[in-house]
Formats: sequence, structure tokens, C-alpha cells
Amino acid sequence: MKEAPRATARGTVFISCWEARYRLYGFRSRPLNGRRRVINPAIDAIVVLGAKVGRALAEDLRQVLSSLGLVDKTVAIVDDHDHIVIPLLRRPDSSTLSQYGAVIVERSFEPRKHRVDPIDRIRAAAEVPESLRQHLPDKWERLGDVIVIRLPEQLDGFEGPVGSVYGSVLGAKAILKETGGITGDFRTPAMKRIFGNDSVTTHKENGILYRFDAEKIMFSSGNEEERLRMAGLECGGETVIDMFAGIGYFSLPLAVYQKPARVISCELNPVSHSYLVENVSLNKVEHIVSPVLGDNRDMRGESIADRIIMGYVKTTHEFLPTAMRLLKDGGVIHYHETCPTELQSSRPLERLASAAGDRKVDVLRMKEIKSYAPGVGHVVIDARVLRSS
Repeated sequence: MKEAPRATARGTVFISCWEARYRLYGFRSRPLNGRRRVINPAIDAIVVLGAKVGRALAEDLRQVLSSLGLVDKTVAIVDDHDHIVIPLLRRPDSSTLSQYGAVIVERSFEPRKHRVDPIDRIRAAAEVPESLRQHLPDKWERLGDVIVIRLPEQLDGFEGPVGSVYGSVLGAKAILKETGGITGDFRTPAMKRIFGNDSVTTHKENGILYRFDAEKIMFSSGNEEERLRMAGLECGGETVIDMFAGIGYFSLPLAVYQKPARVISCELNPVSHSYLVENVSLNKVEHIVSPVLGDNRDMRGESIADRIIMGYVKTTHEFLPTAMRLLKDGGVIHYHETCPTELQSSRPLERLASAAGDRKVDVLRMKEIKSYAPGVGHVVIDARVLRSS
């Protein structure tokens, strides 16, 4: 951006043309969160960057931007005829914008009107002793119209009234209390329903519909970034095998937003598989996704996949021989592993190389998705596997 000169007691310095323009019209400006916010006192508005998007895709984009911490919640979203303008704290990646046909604009937004925080309403209305109100959790996870919360032991014995007030204030049909971690080969969550009669929900993320029973099936919010990445993974014309498909966590974003020829989605858990079949239909990708019920190690054939997704943890390496058998020469594996922090740079690569045998493993990308446990990370490696020349 060009600079405009201004005179001072020490000589001439430079300010941005935007700042010169705003000062000319009597605006005040100040930096906030690493960007420039400009306040026009005449109209009580704030000028910031915004993402302008078609009305039909606005809510999907808002959810994505909000999950990435990019939405400015101090000002109100603007309804601009056929478009919606979402105020931003900083500029998103161009790939995120292009996926929704959004563009960056600079315009004025009105300050958001004050609203009462839901936790304040919950604590005011909860039928629990006054001394326990401070222990009511101010964080929860929303999965469609089901809410998942963690309750401290101080609230033992008050699950009924606690579930009821959260359900009422948050507009949820069911409240689930986490009672433990994810266990077993089927990755089953430990949950107790403390409000509502039905925990089957349809959760919308990045425009994808995921229907499942939140009491019986996990949905990891920590994997959201990886699900978003799958939506942007170029795989036009490819045959993809999702070895641990679940309800379609990775298969659906690929099928909806990219153009693979076929996605073979294998799932061992019959409950998850039934929702996978339903979700394929909900997202209208029956012509792309083929759900398969069973152990992926029983899949027949060799060199049939251009790309293989191994979105599992703890024992993923045990399935690498099957992946190598199914992968074409030059194909790509997205290999997930839970690994001690001190071994992250070595063990996953060693396991890939061992399973590849005399083939070459070319690492394209390696990243920790999230912390899995103290001292243990969930990592994903993108690797191309080629025959040695």
C-alpha cells in the first residue's frame, strides 16, 4: 500500500493512504488484534475487513471461519441484498474463500448489541444450591441439537436439574454428560444422557450433514481442521479407499467438494456403517461413495487405489500391509498415528518405510492434528509410495 507524507516537528514521515483517507473525513483509527479498525463517529460504525458471500453459502462459511477463530464477534454481520458480509479479525486463506465463492471487502459494520451470555442465564435458572452454581460448566460442545458437557463431581446428584436447564437455555433436545474417554475398537464414547429421550442428531459442518447417535458414536471436534483439509484435497478422477470411514468423517468432504471417480468407504462398526449409508444419501453422493461393512483387511485386490485414508489411532500401523497391497504405484497414503512426542519425527516414518518394503516412501506433509494425551500427539503423514527405480 502506498504511503502519504505528513509533516512533524522532526520532519516528514509516512502514513498509509487508508489512514490519510480516514483522517481526511474525520474518522479515528486504532490497531486492534493486528489489523486496522476505523471508527466513524458520525454513523457509529466500525470499518473492518469482511468476507462477502452468496446468501445460500453464508452460514456454512460463517461456521468454518468461526471454527478457525477468524470472525469478529464485536460487530454485526451485514445483510447486503443477495449477499452476506461476515466481519473478520484477519484475512482467511484464499482456498477457504474460493471454496465458497467469497471475496474480501472493506466496509463499515455496526457494533453488536449486547446480549446475555447463556451461562449467566443457566446459572440464574439452575435448580441447584447457590454454592454449586459456580461449578456449572461454561463450555460445552454442540452436535446439531445435542449438547455434550463435562460435569465436576460437585454436581453429582444434580444431573436431572442440570440437564434440564442446559437443554432449555441452549435449545437442545438432549444433553449428554461425558463419563469417560473413547474406548474399544469401535471408538465408542462414554456418555450418559441426562436430558431428553433421543440423542440422534444431524450435525452440519462445512456444508456437510453428519447424522449419528451422539450417545453411541464419537464426533471429534479436534479433527475438524483435518475434515476441512479433506474438502480441499485435489483428487479428481481418483479411486479413494477410506479404510476407517466411520459415519463418513473424511469420505463425505472429499466426495462433496472434490471429484473423485469413486470413494470406497470401509467401516467395521455396524452402527456407524448404518449412519454412513444414511449420510451418503443425505449429502447426495451415492454415485461416488460405496459404503462397505466389514474389516478392511478382507478387501480383495491389489493396486486398486490412487489414494488411501487411514484415519484411525493407536493400532493404525497394523493395517499398513493392507494399505500397501491396495495402493497403486505412485499412490498417496494419509496415515494417522498416535505417538509419543519424542518419537513423532521418527516412528511413524519408520513404520511406513517398513510396510513399503522395497518401495520408496516420499513424505509430502507431516503435521500434529491435536494432543491425544499428555506427552502423546495425534499426527498425520501424507506420503507417496513408489516402486524403486
